[in-house]
Amino acid sequence: MPVIRLFSPAPSPGAAVLGELADSVTALLGLDRGHCWLWWQRLEPDTFHRPEWRDGSTAPAPVGFVVCKESYSKAQVRQLLRLLQVRLGELLGVPREEVYLAVQRASEGELLVRDQVWSLDGSAGGTALSGDDGRTDTDMNGDAITDLVPIAHVRNERRELIDDDWGQVASVIRLDAERFTTDALLSLDSFSHLEVVFHFHRVPLDKVQEGARHPRNNPQWPLAGIFAQRGKNRPNRIGVSRCRLVKTDGLDLHVVGLDAVDGTPVLDIKPYLRQFGPREEVVQPEWVDELMRDYY
Repeated sequence: MPVIRLFSPAPSPGAAVLGELADSVTALLGLDRGHCWLWWQRLEPDTFHRPEWRDGSTAPAPVGFVVCKESYSKAQVRQLLRLLQVRLGELLGVPREEVYLAVQRASEGELLVRDQVWSLDGSAGGTALSGDDGRTDTDMNGDAITDLVPIAHVRNERRELIDDDWGQVASVIRLDAERFTTDALLSLDSFSHLEVVFHFHRVPLDKVQEGARHPRNNPQWPLAGIFAQRGKNRPNRIGVSRCRLVKTDGLDLHVVGLDAVDGTPVLDIKPYLRQFGPREEVVQPEWVDELMRDYY
């Protein structure tokens, strides 16, 4: 969970702005809302030395300190800092290049998380935490899912977590302009459909299923293991979907039929190829047909 402290001689922009910034951070890192703490501290006159702040001709850009776990990859930290610079520039109306940020990676005993001291090895006095779901660093390796950084976000009018009626939902998949150019989408418009891998970022961790359940909690349907259904309450909260590509526009992909709500972090995009479809007859239980009747 990132902890961010911002300092400036200017008054706080307000809780709403700081909350919006925190939400941007959690969306980038694929964390639940509320898993980013952020403070704004106004500095009194004569308590600082920064020539740009004493000029007075422009709004003062803040400086900040970001505390994050050692388990975050360099790519994640780079994306986090870039996001903070861009969003602070937009929200405060200051040049983003004047927003200076320093990073502190928290190691054993340095970060308090929910009344437990975070530890790398889970030794006495601490609990080994890698992700905000409580899984330990020793359970993960360098290829852990926490190393993934979103490449894009979904923008649409669908904000409620409703299961059905996705067929006509129009969305824009907007790539991260700080990482990508239009070269990344070259020739993609020669395909009609996409496969999109994304994060179910709004599924609370306490709702994740690791055993069996009735699909959609409907007792009329038989129990099925979480890996025998496509529900969003999955252990890693990863979604995979196919949708129709309408057009590309700069770094925007206009699609229809993507079953992802507004703000969804996108992890990967691939063109759908007929050859990757099943080569044999597809078999599935009857309850699936009933479940999917109104999905699209």
